[in-house]
Amino acid sequence: MDNKRLDILKDLLVDEECTLEDLRRLVEKSKSFLKIESKSGKIIISPEFPFIVKEKIIIFLIGSYFSKELGLNNDIQITSRYMSEEIDIAQTTLSGPLGDLAKSKIIGIENNSYAIKFYEIEMQLNLLTEKYLFKKKIDTTFTSKKAKSVEKKKTNIKKQTSEYLSQKIIKTFQEESLKNEIVKHNLTLDDLYSVVNIVDNEIILLKGWKGSTNREGHVKAALLFLTINKLIYDLDEINSSELRKSLMNAGVEMRNFSSTLKNYSTYIIHKRGPIGSIKTSYRITSLGFQKGIMLLKDLIENTSNFDLKFRSRITKDISDKISINADELNQNIVSFAKDNGIDEEKLKILFEFQKEGIRICTPIKENTRKSLQIKTLMLLGVLLKKVYYVNKFSGKTLLRDSRTSPDRLDLLNSSKSYMKYFSANKPKSAMQLTYAGEKKALEMLKSYLEGETCQL
Repeated sequence: MDNKRLDILKDLLVDEECTLEDLRRLVEKSKSFLKIESKSGKIIISPEFPFIVKEKIIIFLIGSYFSKELGLNNDIQITSRYMSEEIDIAQTTLSGPLGDLAKSKIIGIENNSYAIKFYEIEMQLNLLTEKYLFKKKIDTTFTSKKAKSVEKKKTNIKKQTSEYLSQKIIKTFQEESLKNEIVKHNLTLDDLYSVVNIVDNEIILLKGWKGSTNREGHVKAALLFLTINKLIYDLDEINSSELRKSLMNAGVEMRNFSSTLKNYSTYIIHKRGPIGSIKTSYRITSLGFQKGIMLLKDLIENTSNFDLKFRSRITKDISDKISINADELNQNIVSFAKDNGIDEEKLKILFEFQKEGIRICTPIKENTRKSLQIKTLMLLGVLLKKVYYVNKFSGKTLLRDSRTSPDRLDLLNSSKSYMKYFSANKPKSAMQLTYAGEKKALEMLKSYLEGETCQL
């Protein structure tokens, strides 16, 4: 290579000193957003800022990069499940932002393990710094992207609410006006800011919505958000997608959200447009606003006056209990093999029969998670029924004991094969084979014992 070409290409070369300087700069920029436990390598995301889910993922993956540079957690796979447990956000809530980040080439995935691209680290830290460390303080003015006029004319409320759905009207609320509004409810601005933060004109819930069930969390989160939205912006209605987006950013698990709120229309009304219309909205009623204020005061004053009762949407169906001794189990295996023309020895080699239950010794080879789960559950389910005389069984327990992932098991009931071969609609707690399922499972079992592919 001639010297002129070499001189041009030298600009791409870096030495160790430059690399260390880059690392020092990245660490300095990260200090405000994360810490790493020295012994465990656990990533601690700063609680000082109201990060949205996507930002928490980015910060966690940046921390994981530094952790591995420190020689900590080198063998850990950063799966969505692992991330969910570490940053305490539901796996289903993470899936959307993870997909967006992967599509944007900000993060990559290899061998089911996520990692942030090195060249993206500084860019993402700069964005976080600009948003949370260099943002201008707003002293006395709150601005909403969608609003109505400051004047509170009762005759115009309905008209202005409908305008909210179709126009981008700017509303400015002076802090003095807000103080006057919340003092009516014996609240202060400091009280309000202990529960929410306002970032880029958006309300972010900081606490108070979590419950013992998703159902409880949905109702509390919606009541809190709509109540605070009404206090700050005097709006009792908000676009459906805006509400969902805001609650997701706060970490609320949104599965079955709309279905849950249908049962609480006394407090929150879901207003729908024509079929196919995206102009749907949620409106808090006067009774809902009262309950929201009550919940808000409970959080601030550490009281327990919020009196809404929550029951599980579906009574949990429980799997049948296995009750069999060793002699009965052995006799049942012999009878089952004989009645169905099955090689008893092969059956005992490929399946481990215990008094407590059964498992597959060698997991089925299958490309898709859904097919693998269904086939495994059909084989184990028919043996449970014919050998253990158990009809209902826990799919989650069976898969886990057979070293097969139970991830996203609750989505199985969307599969045509599942609906055809299983009668119970609760894959995690109690599922049951139909007659067609038993018949098909016996065919699959014979194929499996002969080393052939199990066909659904």
